[in-house]
Amino acid sequence: MGDLLSQQLLISPAAAGDLIDFGSVYLDGRLERDRQRRLAGGEQVTINWPRGGVRRFYQIDPARILYRDRFLLAYNKEPGIPSQQVPADAYNNIYAAVQRFLESGSAKPPYVALHHRLDRETSGVMLFVVDRSINRRLSDAFKAHTVIKDYLVWVAGNPAADRWTAADDINRKNGRHTTVPRGQGKPAETVFQVLAREPEQTLLWARPKTGRTHQIRLHLAAAGHPVLGDRLYGKTPAARLYLHAYRLRLDHPATGAPLLLTAPIPQDWPPPHTLDLPPSPA
Repeated sequence: MGDLLSQQLLISPAAAGDLIDFGSVYLDGRLERDRQRRLAGGEQVTINWPRGGVRRFYQIDPARILYRDRFLLAYNKEPGIPSQQVPADAYNNIYAAVQRFLESGSAKPPYVALHHRLDRETSGVMLFVVDRSINRRLSDAFKAHTVIKDYLVWVAGNPAADRWTAADDINRKNGRHTTVPRGQGKPAETVFQVLAREPEQTLLWARPKTGRTHQIRLHLAAAGHPVLGDRLYGKTPAARLYLHAYRLRLDHPATGAPLLLTAPIPQDWPPPHTLDLPPSPA
């Protein structure tokens, strides 16, 4: 595979191997990581060129690990890093970096499973399974919506109500996600509560009761109060997307004990950086 790419792309064998190792090459629609893979003929090879080149820059910061035991690892995700691989890059993402972190000093390849994701620009709590014995139990908990997710979010403007529930369905139209009337898409429900008001922006607590793609961002955009920094749905200029996965609450899938995982309010957010937060907005 490496020699073929080198010949067809007019690049060195080393550069072709780097593209394969980096996760930029797909064979019949599936990621191909074997430089020595022999082709039978008729396969479709796709190269997704990484915009910044083959640059390995991301590792997790151990200081951002929120919780770790033999079953679970929780990490305070930075904004701007994908949760998992993207078509041109299988290296610079949280999932792959957690694998590399656990491999260090380990005699055997670690097991890592991811049951929820955050958008690239969203920060906050991400939870990984690191022991396959609890994989099914945590998966079932997410499906049953017994894992409670609380977000903090700065939005443009001042909502009329101090608390409300958004319940528009979510669907895809023209290749992008959008809200639609109930019954015309996948059900989605989010509870919002005002925490602080400023003249032109408001800090909210958001609790999604379902887990649709971009759910919080779409419900807020539909309400006329897009997330600050949301270039896709709000086009409100800001230094970053001001959406933070503040807290996960669940029963530990191995012990059954209550587990509360909290990611501190980011220091690059507008003040206040500390709040006397209630246990729940609902």
